[in-house]
Amino acid sequence: MGQAHPKPLPDILHFCRLPSPASKLLTVAAKAMSPLVNPAALFRFRFPCQQRKKLWPPPLSGIDERCRLPSLAAVSNVPDLLTLWLAWNDEGLGVRAMFTGSGASPWCQPTRPEDSDGLHLWIATHPTGESHRAGRYCRRLALLPTGGGQRADKPIALAVAIPRTSEMPPEMPAGSISIESQLAADGWRIDACIAATALPGWDPVELPHLGFFAAIVDRRLGQIPLCAPVEFPWESDPTTWAELELIRS
Repeated sequence: MGQAHPKPLPDILHFCRLPSPASKLLTVAAKAMSPLVNPAALFRFRFPCQQRKKLWPPPLSGIDERCRLPSLAAVSNVPDLLTLWLAWNDEGLGVRAMFTGSGASPWCQPTRPEDSDGLHLWIATHPTGESHRAGRYCRRLALLPTGGGQRADKPIALAVAIPRTSEMPPEMPAGSISIESQLAADGWRIDACIAATALPGWDPVELPHLGFFAAIVDRRLGQIPLCAPVEFPWESDPTTWAELELIRS
């Protein structure tokens, strides 16, 4: 007899608001399932993204604990080393990331951004949920804690090509991403503001949902995706990405 396949489970909407007991139940279920089935593959995740009046500079931004995304490391079977906060307003997206557990001296090479240590983001302003290939409204960004400036000790934000893209997005305007970083003995923190001009097709009024994915790239630890198995083709396939719902205050 052939092996029975698990039935697809319904979407989890507003997972960021999921109460703690439910999160624990999902983690227990993940541990109980067959290792042949990664639980993260059975869910589609939608995160609410809070509106904030100010996104930059970091000391004055409105990014707070309500903006923090839940950790899905236990579901995706990856180390729980990334904490991520997101917010938006009509001018763009605000991002804060803290990464621990790697050590100092990240490897950041602006000439090789796809391989560099840092926070990597995939954003689709016109998500369809159907196409397996990224298009002109999809942008991959590498937010690197070092590698910029004359001494290569400043943070830098770079656009990165998405493999198998059906149509390349427009060139990202210079200066459209503000970024700051802090290095620690066991990792780094990044704050960034991604202007709407860096996101082709940005229109939060008509399209209040974004395709979204994030991953840590680290020379010591490898790739650590936010909400999908490491083996999935999330680097190139928008159908594996989560969704951001732009919540108006």
